[in-house]
Amino acid sequence: MIRILKHREAVVIALLVALVLVIGFFSPNFLQPAALINVFNSSLVLMLIAIGEMFVILTRGIDVSVGAITGISAVILGTTLNAGVPLPAAIVLALLTGLGAGMVNAIGVAIVRVPPIIMTLGALGVYRGLMLLITGGSWIETIPQSIKSVAGWRFLDVSFLVWVTIAIAIATTIALRVLKQARFFYAVGDNEEGAYLLGIPVKATIFTAYCLAGLYAGAASVVFVAQIGFVPMQTGSGQELKAIAAIVLGGVSLAGGVGSVLSAVVGALFLTAVDSMMIFLKVPGYWNNAVGGAILLSVVLVDYRIRRTVEEQRRRARASEMNHTGGVEITQAKPPAVSMEKAG
Repeated sequence: MIRILKHREAVVIALLVALVLVIGFFSPNFLQPAALINVFNSSLVLMLIAIGEMFVILTRGIDVSVGAITGISAVILGTTLNAGVPLPAAIVLALLTGLGAGMVNAIGVAIVRVPPIIMTLGALGVYRGLMLLITGGSWIETIPQSIKSVAGWRFLDVSFLVWVTIAIAIATTIALRVLKQARFFYAVGDNEEGAYLLGIPVKATIFTAYCLAGLYAGAASVVFVAQIGFVPMQTGSGQELKAIAAIVLGGVSLAGGVGSVLSAVVGALFLTAVDSMMIFLKVPGYWNNAVGGAILLSVVLVDYRIRRTVEEQRRRARASEMNHTGGVEITQAKPPAVSMEKAG
């Protein structure tokens, strides 16, 4: 079981490859390079949201407002572009909107100490309401060509947005492995009290996690608008649940302290591939939510059962050690387990 937890990403990749081959057997067009690249291209928005959500769940929190943050950031991007703001400045404003929304969540959770689910659920309603207020309830359908052309840029016949997302994922992975402060996310999620006693700034770490979740959601909004060229009122709707499902499926623990960027990436790819497979199999679109919900429920239940089994094995091992030491358990103070294995 412990091996499964350490290599969850490999298991998901193997399942993904198996699914692709099975669907390819029934629909050979799905195995075409262009189709596979389109699957990856379709996963970019969910991938970015999932990476941001990963930071929050690493600290044993949860943010159900990231989809709404993506929506309000997209609205700001579309509105500012239509107002004549240059593309680079509009993108920065969208990113700052995401960061600002994440900061509001961070203040509520880390400083005011509102339970994460309550704070972010309330924020979700606020951000959705702001979208309606700014747009008057109408879609932003006319957006300058400048943002649409970004999705058309290609390198090695692959969209520029794909390369940017890959670069963001790699940079985030390197930061988590190299920066000492990045290890704080794992320490806080693994054992908040222990992290505090070791002098780790727990509140600042949780605060940063929610800010990053908002920032990555803002980045997802830029990719979304560039890909489809308009901003519907449903932008980002339901993406928060898919993001949670993706990262848990990939190996991030809901109990905190375990996971990696790769977990978010492979999980997002898996869920997006499932949606694409349903299209190739000509399954009606209204089944998407049902399948997504079933996957989320299954992933959470399996994750819970696996980790409970592992904990039981550890307790039995400790009990066996106590028997060998005459019934006295010898313990030694140690910092929270935040080894590099937990980063994936």
